[in-house]
Amino acid sequence: MKRNEEIHGGRLIGFPRAYLLALPVGLIAGSLGAAFHYCLDQAYAFHTAIAAQLGGETALSIVAASLIGAVMTVSAYWMVVRFAPEAGGSGIQEIEGAMAGLRTMRWVRVMIVKFVGGILAIGAGLVLGREGPTVHMGGCVGKWIGEKTNADPETMNTLLAAGAAAGLSAAFGAPLASILFVMEEMRNRFHFSFIAIHAVAIASLTAKVMNDQVFGIGPLLPIELKFSMSEIAPFPQLILEQLPLYVGLGILIGICGAGFNTSLLACLAFFDRMSSRARFLFALVLGGLAGALMLLAPSFVGGGGTFVQAVFANTAFLHILVVLLIVRTGMTFLSYSSGVPGGIFAPMLAIGAIIGMCFGVITKEYVPYVEVPPGVFALAAMGGLFAATVRAPLTGIVLVAELTSSFDLLGVLIVTCIVASITAQLLGSKPIYDSLLDRTLSNAAKLEEAKEESEVASIVAD
Repeated sequence: MKRNEEIHGGRLIGFPRAYLLALPVGLIAGSLGAAFHYCLDQAYAFHTAIAAQLGGETALSIVAASLIGAVMTVSAYWMVVRFAPEAGGSGIQEIEGAMAGLRTMRWVRVMIVKFVGGILAIGAGLVLGREGPTVHMGGCVGKWIGEKTNADPETMNTLLAAGAAAGLSAAFGAPLASILFVMEEMRNRFHFSFIAIHAVAIASLTAKVMNDQVFGIGPLLPIELKFSMSEIAPFPQLILEQLPLYVGLGILIGICGAGFNTSLLACLAFFDRMSSRARFLFALVLGGLAGALMLLAPSFVGGGGTFVQAVFANTAFLHILVVLLIVRTGMTFLSYSSGVPGGIFAPMLAIGAIIGMCFGVITKEYVPYVEVPPGVFALAAMGGLFAATVRAPLTGIVLVAELTSSFDLLGVLIVTCIVASITAQLLGSKPIYDSLLDRTLSNAAKLEEAKEESEVASIVAD
């Protein structure tokens, strides 16, 4: 019999409790996600207001924006270091560690630091996504509800997964993709059962309703491709003709995904070797740079929601797209490596959109007989890069389709995402969140070892 399912008298024991507990998890996580999004919008508006007060792109306004960005970033970094080191970065790996019993979740501290620190860091203009904090806070809500109701280990595992799904659903407005994310990405830690998956679905849908309909916040990327492209779906009779292009795009994105993972982990390893003072100074400089760019070139910074919409609406010159790709990719690595709260989902989708648009512009120039709008390739590349880095192709397919209301392009997404995922796998690239969890556990072990050595040295000295 499957784990967590016991039959007694023809019914499953425990399902009312799990379902009832999943409901408040979704309600609270969705409310937190809406509040987080609203506060981020106010933080972005603050930059605009400062510029307007100081006369636009003047030297004084640039200095002011840079100082604001620096102060916000170092404040977020200080909060993480001082109160909850586990609140740095995405947090998805922390939830997976907690689900596997490898990490302790201090939900009160993490929730506060993730909320306030995330607003400060992302609001400063760093290239980070708000989905990381909302997923981590959702997991904290699941832990909170589980502790208060004395949940058994199996139910606690379910509530952690439900909270993560609710947080992702609140961020992206994609409840089905959020459910698939738990099943696909967290499959090694999630105790899958009939009861558990339905509890996750309840929390995911409830969070979306709270975020979208109760608070009216809306999803991260409300892109209606039908309004930005005259024809978004390839003609059925041309699918075989266009298939090699999507296979080629999938291979390219798979290579980029493997490179993304390797580069991000290399950056993290480099910053792990830095002293605390050096990392503080780096956060100060990075925040100042991001704050200035928020005023001078907002396309280069920020989570990427508004930027991705602009990419779909306008086909820019290729050289401009390449510059955007280089700068945003570099800022993504630096921002995430700084150790402040923030995710990589949204920045990753933005990078994928740029790569796909570049591919589409080149295709339009050199393969003119294939009439496919560049935006179609951009959309396919968004899902493909997610599939290649996270190694969750089904989630990537559904996530992009839900985000962009483009279910007509499921065939294109399936080909690109599957090919990209297989390519990254063949290149030996490990799923990014598995690597991040391994890094977290390794750093924790080193810290504990250093602490024990310090205690031994103190005893010997005495």
